Amino acid sequence: MSMKKFIIPFTFLLAIIICVAVPVGVTAQTSASNDEAVAVANFEDPTGAVEPATEAKVIPSDIKGLKVTEVESDSLLLSWEKSLNASLYTIYRAKESYGGKIGEYEKYKTVKNNTFRDTGLSEAKIYKYQIFAYAMTDNYVTQSKPASASVMTKLKNVPSVQLYDKTTKSMTLSWEKSPSASKYIIYRADEKGNGAFTDFKKIREVDGGNVSKITDTSLIGGTVYKYKVVAERSQGDTSAVSSGKTAKGMTKFSAPENFKKAGATETSIKISWNPVTHADKYEIYRDWIKVKSVKANEFNDKDLLSGSQHSYQVRAIRKVAKSVRRGNFAEVKASCKIPGNRIVVSIAKQNLKVYKNNKVVYKTNVITGAPGDRATSTGHHHILSHKSPAILKGSYRGSKWTTKVSYWMGFTYSGQGIHDATWQGAFGGQLYRQGRGSHGCVNVSLASAKRIYELSYAGMLVIVK
Repeated sequence: MSMKKFIIPFTFLLAIIICVAVPVGVTAQTSASNDEAVAVANFEDPTGAVEPATEAKVIPSDIKGLKVTEVESDSLLLSWEKSLNASLYTIYRAKESYGGKIGEYEKYKTVKNNTFRDTGLSEAKIYKYQIFAYAMTDNYVTQSKPASASVMTKLKNVPSVQLYDKTTKSMTLSWEKSPSASKYIIYRADEKGNGAFTDFKKIREVDGGNVSKITDTSLIGGTVYKYKVVAERSQGDTSAVSSGKTAKGMTKFSAPENFKKAGATETSIKISWNPVTHADKYEIYRDWIKVKSVKANEFNDKDLLSGSQHSYQVRAIRKVAKSVRRGNFAEVKASCKIPGNRIVVSIAKQNLKVYKNNKVVYKTNVITGAPGDRATSTGHHHILSHKSPAILKGSYRGSKWTTKVSYWMGFTYSGQGIHDATWQGAFGGQLYRQGRGSHGCVNVSLASAKRIYELSYAGMLVIVK
């Protein structure tokens, strides 16, 4: 089709362009050859006469390179190549209304430059533009063909995103819904170490109307993950997305695996475990009392009592930003090597044996604590008090006593020990179950107490089993 051109008295036509001009394609116009002029709009001169063309007319070149850039939720930028001979440009706009319907084009702005920033827009709505170039002289105005563009403004970010229900292998991501979104796209970036992350990768798409959370599984304990939620709206062939709202969180540390006793001497225990991903250090507890923090995945616990038994706990720790994250505990029971010199008390057999260099050098019958709350404490103990003579004081359910003994070898902090019990007429058998049981001590005859005392010393291992 040939270029459309227009001619009427300039003063009257300028008023028409600024106030009531209608774009090509909205109101039908008359075609003409390239050397003819066409009226800007079908308006007559107030006198009822139009002067014929008497000279060659300057016609603006077609608008090219119309682009819509810097699209935000409430603004965008229109730009185009300058039209040759153009004096000004008129912008028409049509916008989406409720239900996705596009309204009629309306004259919107007249500008002299070849750019225009449209502001005050609604998020995720379609806007269509037509732009005309005009060439003006003292006697006439000519108009170019229009350039057209269509765009949907961006969606605003979802208002909030949060992470919760963190386990060693999963966490839940939730977000506040966007009223304009038709779907959400979820991206994740994984920690690489030293504060670096992989690029965001899409992991899920969910329907905007029904879902506002996902649970991400198969994660690695003690690892930081970043998530981004992008809202999207599609309308026909046009779509809009938000820039994305992010959240960052760390999964819980799993308990160290393969936690075990790696070695022992009479006075030391070595423990080891598999390294935990991203752990900075490990906290070591002995019998639930913290003893050390180490970077290595092993620990040698020294200067223990000979043959002692212990329970060890270990967990990974990591400093993230200004907070310290701690993992779950792994636990193992371990004991030092049994020394050659020891005393072994058997509750079942009601006897006591003294070992020297792993050989029994003395054996005798005993009476241990009565079953129940007076039973002798089992386990590995050590002689804490080695006295001759000694005064024993105690109480039980309201009764109190003070007893003098010739030999005392106390092995618990609660007051249990080996001592002579001259008030017992016999030892061994099932006497401890027949009303003759002690309050936890190991009763022996006076002669046996003397011999055990001579063979023992403070710190000697006492095993009650």
